[in-house]
Amino acid sequence: MLVQTSSIVSSALVSSAIGYAIGWPVSKYFDSNTTMRLLLSPVIGLGIFGAAAVSIFHFLPITAINLILIVLGLSAVAFWLSKGTIDPLLRSPASPGFCWFTVAFLLCLLPAFEIIPQHYGGSVGVGQPIWDHAKIAIVNEIAQNGLPPANPFHSEAGSPNPLIYYYVWHFIAACSSVITGATGWEADIALTGMTALFSTFVVTWLAVARSRSAYAAWWPLPLLFVGSLKPAVRFVFGKWLDKWMAPEHGLQTWIIQAPWVPQHVFSGTLALIAIMAYLRILYSNAGRNMALAVFMGAILASAYGSSMWAGGLSLLLILPLVGALSVSHVLKVKRLLEVLISLSVTVVITLLCAAVLIREQSAILHTRKVVEFWVFPIFAGDYWFLDIPGFWLVLVFLEFGIIYLSFLIWSFARRSDDSKRYAHIDCALSVSVLAPLFCTQILHSVIMYNDLGWRVLIPSMLVMTALTSGLFSTTIGKGTLVGRLTTITAIILLTPSILVGAKSVYSNTFKFQVEGPDSEEGTAFKASPEMWQAVREVTPPNEAVANNPLDLASVTYTPGNISWAILSQRRHCGTTLDFLRAYAAQLTPKKASEIYNFFVRAFAGLATEDHLRIMKEKYRCRTLVVTSRDGLWGKPVLDNNSVYKLVSEKKGKWRIYR
Repeated sequence: MLVQTSSIVSSALVSSAIGYAIGWPVSKYFDSNTTMRLLLSPVIGLGIFGAAAVSIFHFLPITAINLILIVLGLSAVAFWLSKGTIDPLLRSPASPGFCWFTVAFLLCLLPAFEIIPQHYGGSVGVGQPIWDHAKIAIVNEIAQNGLPPANPFHSEAGSPNPLIYYYVWHFIAACSSVITGATGWEADIALTGMTALFSTFVVTWLAVARSRSAYAAWWPLPLLFVGSLKPAVRFVFGKWLDKWMAPEHGLQTWIIQAPWVPQHVFSGTLALIAIMAYLRILYSNAGRNMALAVFMGAILASAYGSSMWAGGLSLLLILPLVGALSVSHVLKVKRLLEVLISLSVTVVITLLCAAVLIREQSAILHTRKVVEFWVFPIFAGDYWFLDIPGFWLVLVFLEFGIIYLSFLIWSFARRSDDSKRYAHIDCALSVSVLAPLFCTQILHSVIMYNDLGWRVLIPSMLVMTALTSGLFSTTIGKGTLVGRLTTITAIILLTPSILVGAKSVYSNTFKFQVEGPDSEEGTAFKASPEMWQAVREVTPPNEAVANNPLDLASVTYTPGNISWAILSQRRHCGTTLDFLRAYAAQLTPKKASEIYNFFVRAFAGLATEDHLRIMKEKYRCRTLVVTSRDGLWGKPVLDNNSVYKLVSEKKGKWRIYR
């Protein structure tokens, strides 16, 4: 089998245990309700563990014993710093029951299912999100070779080949892999599902705690699964929409991002926790803020270390604005010195935990431009002056329809009895929605795709979902103007939005096993574990292999050599161009293209002995893997050269050279 269910389950249990062991005592700062603390604890604990353990394991080997000791140590510190009575930020009057937990768990399995192999006849296929899970190679690299991680996507003599990527989430998956013995793919599947569940937990907590309504717990479940309204508009009006809208890639809802980029969703969820911790430090005079500042620093480092956009740039925009809005209050209650000391502690802890990540990732600035200013193109043609209002009136509405419109209703119709009591929280939540959206409108990333535009707004999306859930639970069905507007919004937009989300889930989770096709490459993909097992037997974990960058190209929607990435558990010396550009960011685009073309030509059958020598000596390809699908298969140069010798084969299928 490609993956083992038992390994996935054990990995999920390990990550949950780590989260609860460290996060449970810290959750006292956020809510007094025991059940609601169960919702908050795992993401808090994993956030603290991620950044702290990454720093520690730059000096220690990653072994099961060391991991258990570090978890116990961090848990003891968390209990010590959180001992005694603590006045929480919020006090939820109610909480969801067992039935809600069951439904939430079952729904949050769906993002994990999207990266589980699907069988049809003699073939195996995978959903489209597997392409972004090529980063499973990072999980395996960390689990096998420790920190700092070498780049599993590229190797070159004379270069340290660092991995320039935010890898805290992948480090957490690697930890569960080390403890359970699961493969990187199995650990990735488990943490993807747990990330979706923990994200749902935090949104539900915020919805219930802010609205003070137990019914608010149920609304995030359908709302997180809504999709863009664009397909619904196309269904009704045909291609009319495409004629006047720019062909720019749109934004993405939770149900798209949760299976595709769980590391960004995890980071965005941590961002919400960090914002809530920040509010308690700014507005609570109940003490114990110094200890919370320590936890907040680790959470900020993990948020940044999992996504420089969702938990890095977004918080860099949100926190200063929220802080500026609190100045009058802080001065009024004469807490300026106390707040400054607490925030100084937060900054110090953040830098201690994130410094190594910042240093590693800053290397990209020497070779690549990261972001550019722009006005997000909305309409066809060069009409930037229309694109500015069009972003807020057209694009955001089409992409986030029901939660965006409901956020606008909430903004202008907050209940008067709560408005004063929660004014500071509401103000911070509004900033958390608007600042990332504004960032998406005026900035975009240029490393490869516009990851900035899709990921920086994850905190915004989560907050809008929580506020919509609270609004629906308290106003739907009421005869007031707000009640009627809310009811109409839900009736008109909820069903088509969920249908679009359901279509995405079906396409990535069930379509292949229902419709196929049964193909030659699907059959080869199913059989590839045997080949990679043979590769591992002759290749140490710290060496790189070479195989065709376009191997099994049709398995993924974009050619990605996915078989190597998720099954080999070994480094690669020259992968697909998209992988090189995204994960070997120290390479210029020109250099990445040259490396990619070199390997493509070689495996197309054009390799000479000199090419093989360059492959082995310059790119450190100690092992060469050739399959019967490659143009290099059967070429005389493989039998008559002084560089590689045949060490293993399966007749008519594959050959391994060293």
